[in-house]
Amino acid sequence: MSVSLDSRQMRMMRWLLKQEVPQSTAVMANDLGLTQRVIRYRLTGVEKFLKGRGLNLAKKRGVGIWIAGNDSAIEQLRTEIQQTSRAAPRVFARDERFDLLRASLLFASPEAVSLERLQDELQVSKTSARRDARRAEPWLEHQGLVLARKSGVGLSIVGPELSIRRAIVKLILEVVPTEVLRDFMSTPDQEWSSVRLSAGMTDFLQDIPLHQCWSIAKSHSSESAITGEGEIMLPIFLATTARRMQQDQKVSMEAGQLRSLLDHPVAENARIVAADVGALAEAEVGDEDVAAIAEVVLGLVSLHNDTPMSTSAEDLVTQMMALAGERLHPFLAADRELRRGLSQHLERLVVRLKYGLPVHNPLLVEVSNRYPDVHNVAREIADVASTQLGSQLPEDEIGFITMYLSGAMERTHLWPRMRAVVVCPSGVATAWILVSRIQAEFPQLDLVDVISARDVDDDVEADVVISTVDLANRDEDSTPPTVVVNPLLLVDDVRTISRILTK
Repeated sequence: MSVSLDSRQMRMMRWLLKQEVPQSTAVMANDLGLTQRVIRYRLTGVEKFLKGRGLNLAKKRGVGIWIAGNDSAIEQLRTEIQQTSRAAPRVFARDERFDLLRASLLFASPEAVSLERLQDELQVSKTSARRDARRAEPWLEHQGLVLARKSGVGLSIVGPELSIRRAIVKLILEVVPTEVLRDFMSTPDQEWSSVRLSAGMTDFLQDIPLHQCWSIAKSHSSESAITGEGEIMLPIFLATTARRMQQDQKVSMEAGQLRSLLDHPVAENARIVAADVGALAEAEVGDEDVAAIAEVVLGLVSLHNDTPMSTSAEDLVTQMMALAGERLHPFLAADRELRRGLSQHLERLVVRLKYGLPVHNPLLVEVSNRYPDVHNVAREIADVASTQLGSQLPEDEIGFITMYLSGAMERTHLWPRMRAVVVCPSGVATAWILVSRIQAEFPQLDLVDVISARDVDDDVEADVVISTVDLANRDEDSTPPTVVVNPLLLVDDVRTISRILTK
């Protein structure tokens, strides 16, 4: 029997089959990470699929929806869904395609993946597949990897095996929330189908032994003293190692680095862990695999040890704060709270760079959009730190520096006070919606007046005019600059105002 549900409808069907009581479409959308519009659009196909099996999608206003019908027919449906989930046509959003493409290339590396295969996996045209690949290049470069194009063959990732394993770990940390990972790995017999992820990613995650490696890591945790984020990261690295071992991929290291790691006391414990991972993968364990695990364990242990900063590191923090004081506000150069935060973060940063530990900043996009001027200064500071540390700081770290700086400015009210006038057609209530949104997004603005469009003249006493309507002969180049926005102040409006205020 042919499958007539796409991947999202298949997820909706699995969700419906797990519900013991009727649930609203809003609950379904929240649980599956989809919008209610997507849910409503695809429910018609789900309903037709059920009718073809003698079942109904029952609906009751104020109560919810549920699968109604004979118990044996529902049980038969469960079996069918379980058997056909992977065969369902896939429908992916842009970000889901981005995740899936990176996973496909990383897990296949060093083998090439043809455009035809990517086209099939992503359910897009070859042109879109190429566009998605270009989008992945900067991310791969930050992991020390290169995307190679082989004419007539496809795309492949080129780089050290250890960098590929670390990139897979980082990808998993980006795609799956930490608490979801913890719950999934620590709960026996749990399936990825119960997790809010796209179908394509669940296929890859099902192929790595996270449950088993969680147990391996736990059985040796007392010796390695790994806690916090390391508790999550180590089993992911071990599961990735097991999968790469099964693919016969070998780690290579310089002789000096290899000897140094194998001679370290932690290597004894790492050898036991590596043996368990090798047995799980049914693969031979080499000294390089032991050393790679030892390096990760060392990094994770160091990450949570309170080691005092060296004099050179303290000097670097001083340089970072001096640059912040020069570019943003003089007070920042002497802010003790900022120094404490940057110092603690720098300690962890040095460890991550030394041991190649992945880092993920879930607020990177939000802080870079909300504080573009601070983000630009954070990038300058990151360049200074990169020169001193001898390693390029990834975008996620720049985001963290932005958060420390903007947090300090919010805490001490250092934002330069600028005056803004809000203009609307006739001074109606929509202006006050806009005012509340501006106050929330731009605390550095003093809203000196709300006027109607007919009252605007050339002598407006403000640093910026924010209007809900076009004003004759006024634009961003006017004095003061004028920006036209939606009364609800959308994301693009926030970016435009931020750009003008930065100028």
